[in-house]
Amino acid sequence: MKVSIVLPTYNESGHIVKFIKAVQAAVKSHGEYEIFLVDDNSPDKTGHIVEEAFKKDKHVNVIIRENEKGLATAILTGINKSKGTHILLMDSDFNHDPKYLKIFFSLAPFYDVVGGTRYRWGGDMKGARWRYVGSLIFNLFLAFVLMMKTSDNTSGFVLFRKSILKKMEIEKVFRGYGDMYIRFLYAAKLLKLTLAEIPVVYDFRASGESKTEFKKYIFVYTMEVFKTLFAGKKLIKK
Repeated sequence: MKVSIVLPTYNESGHIVKFIKAVQAAVKSHGEYEIFLVDDNSPDKTGHIVEEAFKKDKHVNVIIRENEKGLATAILTGINKSKGTHILLMDSDFNHDPKYLKIFFSLAPFYDVVGGTRYRWGGDMKGARWRYVGSLIFNLFLAFVLMMKTSDNTSGFVLFRKSILKKMEIEKVFRGYGDMYIRFLYAAKLLKLTLAEIPVVYDFRASGESKTEFKKYIFVYTMEVFKTLFAGKKLIKK
């Protein structure tokens, strides 16, 4: 198994070197790997900092996008560059803790998709409880409307076989922000892929400020749920 790890970044300079080293420590004992850090030309020079810190490390590749921005398209950029059999997507701020990766990798041979969830026994989310409760309620609503069995459809902490993307219209899936994960999991459902969820605890952001505005996120994601319900079949290839 060769894992391609895609890390989208924007203003992560305070912790990004430490984070990449933590990811490497967790992944290198499980086989081949490559890291694609896709930075949207951060004002704090995140991409340049990583280039300098890992200039002698062949496993770390830095892509600095000057004319395009956005979480989902950054991830798609990394996916298109990847050469691994599996792709790992995770946030770059320690919100998604690298300590869980050994569990992801242990399940990878048996499932098409392995996702992290805050809403199974053992999962949680540090910080204000209203954010956790609000996100939980939204995920219950989402699962009901789209008839999804997955408990966390907005996580984005996921490992999957790259080959499954051949069956998806990836430009339609990987657009927008975190709503891309809703579309990804819905496409996986339509394709009847095998999927496992493991409980994870979201940690505090290591430094900087979150780019997610909760009220905007709820509105945009709700609209996307209904768009996916009525046009979700366009996410997979005929």
